[in-house]
Amino acid sequence: MSTTTTTDRTDPTARTVVAVSERLVLTRPREGDVGAVFAIHGDPETNRYNPHGPQRELVQAREMLDGFVADWVRDGVGYCAVATREDPGTVIGFAGLYLHTLDGERVFNLYYRFRPSAWGLGYAAEAARAAMAEALPRHPGVPVVALIHADNLPSRRLAERLGLVADPDGRTDEEDRVIHRMA
Repeated sequence: MSTTTTTDRTDPTARTVVAVSERLVLTRPREGDVGAVFAIHGDPETNRYNPHGPQRELVQAREMLDGFVADWVRDGVGYCAVATREDPGTVIGFAGLYLHTLDGERVFNLYYRFRPSAWGLGYAAEAARAAMAEALPRHPGVPVVALIHADNLPSRRLAERLGLVADPDGRTDEEDRVIHRMA
């Protein structure tokens, strides 16, 4: 993914921009995002379909954020912090692609999770498209999958709008999430 730094590196508010869409700015996650990770992943509403439930302690958000940052260092791609262009300092969600292995195959996992105040505005689709536009040319031939619980109809509909289809054989991963694959 092509990246640029928005401000001086000595500035603690500096963000490395991954992609800019019509309404959004996607940046690499950074140390200062732990509060946003916890606010979003600790909210029961954003975890309605997560069998593990919301994060309960800040240490869980720290571990998740550390993983997000490590993915970027290792692979040059990963989940992004998402903000609006109008308010680039406020993270409204996380979205992007993570390289991993599923059933012995190297794949991109497509991920999107946003604050409830950002729901229904098309931000998840816009962020996912921007992330894919940056990552896929850098890793040609790596398929995109989304792992979604069968009862999470909003996420399944979004995956379909993005061009992913549920496995025709109903295959699931180890957490019983339906495997959706880019058609």
